[in-house]
Amino acid sequence: MKYAWKEIMFGKKKYILIELLLILLMFMVLFLSGLASGLGRAVSSSIDTMDADAFVVDDSAEQIITVSSVESRVLNELLEKNADAQPLDIQRMYIVKDRDDEKLNITYFAITPGSFIEPETTEGTGLAESDAEDPIILDDDFMLEGISLGDKVYDSSTDLEFTVTGFADDRMYGHTSVGYISTDSYTKLRKSLNPMYEPVYHAIAVRGDAEYDFKGNNLELVPKQEIIENIPSYSAEHITITMIVWLLVIISAVIIGIFNYILTLQKKKELGVMKAIGMRNSELVGMLISEVLIVSVIAAVFSLVLTFGMAAALPEKMPFYLEVPGAVTVTVAFVLISVLGSLLSVIHILRIDPNIAIGGGEE
Repeated sequence: MKYAWKEIMFGKKKYILIELLLILLMFMVLFLSGLASGLGRAVSSSIDTMDADAFVVDDSAEQIITVSSVESRVLNELLEKNADAQPLDIQRMYIVKDRDDEKLNITYFAITPGSFIEPETTEGTGLAESDAEDPIILDDDFMLEGISLGDKVYDSSTDLEFTVTGFADDRMYGHTSVGYISTDSYTKLRKSLNPMYEPVYHAIAVRGDAEYDFKGNNLELVPKQEIIENIPSYSAEHITITMIVWLLVIISAVIIGIFNYILTLQKKKELGVMKAIGMRNSELVGMLISEVLIVSVIAAVFSLVLTFGMAAALPEKMPFYLEVPGAVTVTVAFVLISVLGSLLSVIHILRIDPNIAIGGGEE
């Protein structure tokens, strides 16, 4: 490590240029990783953050909540068996702040007020604590639309009036902000659209184990992660961007390997002299790997600082989400792949003949 650091300090101008290139590449990788996570959460955060382990859905729904239909008797039977279960309905609609305002996309999550699937509010109170006839908890993105606590918002299709009692952080479904309403309000809304509507649930959220004959009732208990992966567009978007991120990690590592190989070629005579005076191949290889580690780690640290600094300045509506564990995973992978990318230079070092290298001949 000491010889590697001295080598870097001796040729600091060229190593600074390499560092700048690596920082930009790593920043691009981290930024895309944040976008991939952000887009994923814009599709699924309302389900991902829900305090549930699994969901009961119709076995013909292909594990998609919004096309599932579960009879209300199933909930009653689960509760009779002491299962920790709560109903959930999901409906995409539009709301307006005033009747002549522009329509705003919203996905209603109809829940039992005070249940375990109700989100914690960052401002205001929960549904159960409200005295309003039809309370609603909104994703905090609606605050950017000028909606405040206590405001009245209206369903654009039925003109049903909701009172904003609270805001919750990061509650999205299918790239749409979520509004949590009570099952009673949802039934009222659906009956306004269809007087013949009979209450059924899209799904039942379950915590812990549930002893029930799901198969015999044409139902299935699906883990939360599988529900998320089957949300329309989630898998296609997430897999595509994730592949791009890891492809960039590999490309960056290849670039590091090429630079190291070129530098190794330039130092051929010096390496030959080192071999001639008694340095072992293992010491030379260790010096090379140490150089790669130092350069990669410095680039990773600077790119992390740059990425999180820029993330703090991004617009609130931009779908960017990057947690420290995820960022560290990407940077560690970057460093490890960079070391693997230096193997070509290692092979070249092992093949250097001191006599030919010092004499200036070619191998």
